[in-house]
Amino acid sequence: MQSLVWQLARRYRSTRHTSGFIRFISASSTLGIALGVAILILALSVMNGFEQALKQRLLAVIPHVELEAVSNQLENWPEKLPALSAVPGVVAGAPYIKANGMLRSGNQVKAVQLRGVDLQQERQISDFANYIQSGELDVLHAEQLVLGSGIAKALQVAVGDKVQLMLPRFTADGRLASYSNRLLQISAIVAMGGQLDYSQAWIDLQALNGFLEMPAGAVQGLAFRIDDIFAAPQLARQLGQQTEDYVYIRNWFNSQGHVYQDIQMVRAILYLVLSLVIAVACFNIVATLVMAVREKESDIAILLTMGMRPVAIIRIFMLLGSLNGVVGTLFGAFSGVLLALFIEPIFASLTQLLGRSLLDPSIYFIDFIPSLLQWQDVLVTVLLALGLSILSTLYPAYRASKVDPARVLGQR
Repeated sequence: MQSLVWQLARRYRSTRHTSGFIRFISASSTLGIALGVAILILALSVMNGFEQALKQRLLAVIPHVELEAVSNQLENWPEKLPALSAVPGVVAGAPYIKANGMLRSGNQVKAVQLRGVDLQQERQISDFANYIQSGELDVLHAEQLVLGSGIAKALQVAVGDKVQLMLPRFTADGRLASYSNRLLQISAIVAMGGQLDYSQAWIDLQALNGFLEMPAGAVQGLAFRIDDIFAAPQLARQLGQQTEDYVYIRNWFNSQGHVYQDIQMVRAILYLVLSLVIAVACFNIVATLVMAVREKESDIAILLTMGMRPVAIIRIFMLLGSLNGVVGTLFGAFSGVLLALFIEPIFASLTQLLGRSLLDPSIYFIDFIPSLLQWQDVLVTVLLALGLSILSTLYPAYRASKVDPARVLGQR
């Protein structure tokens, strides 16, 4: 009986006597399922890629936790840093000073956020030195500066060139009084492929301390790298409670949390929308089977008269409808996997062809389309499409089993 059910389902699917309209609806449902599955796999892979890029690029460069002095200076930090770095979950810590300034080269002027760092300690909490585009960063001297590639491009400068740094000076009541000038040489250019390239510059910690006329040895705050980035809020509070200084407690959720939340929100919306697209395509199978049942009523009546059980009729039409879902799902999964694997070089080729990136690096945290294919996403998508395909065959198959042989054959 199982062999007969399979043979009849294949015959009804491939017969040329089926009307052209039914064949069109059947093909459109198969194509719709394939497109939905392929795009859903691609979309999930791209969202996984963005999340991975956030962790491996942006969060590998910016501090996970910061304790910033309210009074703009933190003294005796060498005595405090080891105790704070020993807190469970903390990988390492480093001092820093932040300042906003202007860089000038010829007629070009660019606003930057300066970060004064101790290079050896900064390497323990940040991987920015791994993204050097040109120059060397073994040592950062007092009169040297490291620029993001976007800033260097805006100023039209290269490694070895000198730029003028302008830092504001404020009165005791916070009003702008004047500004100071420093001539610095560019020692390296860093290219991370995102917003930081257009806003961040690094300078020696003690040099910036002197430029800002802070007390000798004082810093603005302490930055930390932790082993679990999602524990940042809890560890930030714990570190804040252990210090005796009056500090602002910050973590990466404060500055970049919206990027992570946007990725998760877009992932959820895409999954919902594309699942509905697959559902609509699957339920085209209902229309196909309903019309097929109407067309094959006489065949069904004859089969029932010959003794075939109604449950076998249900299996025939469930199998007939499921074949559309299986073909569409497998073709869509294959196409989606291929697109997910090759979307990065495709986007890079398109960028090269157009001569500009479709993702503006001055706005987005990366300037390329990342992709991370996870096979559990493929499996869930395939099971979803197959489940909806089978579900959509139940009603038409049930109606086929209820055909009245006496009525159908009596009309012939």
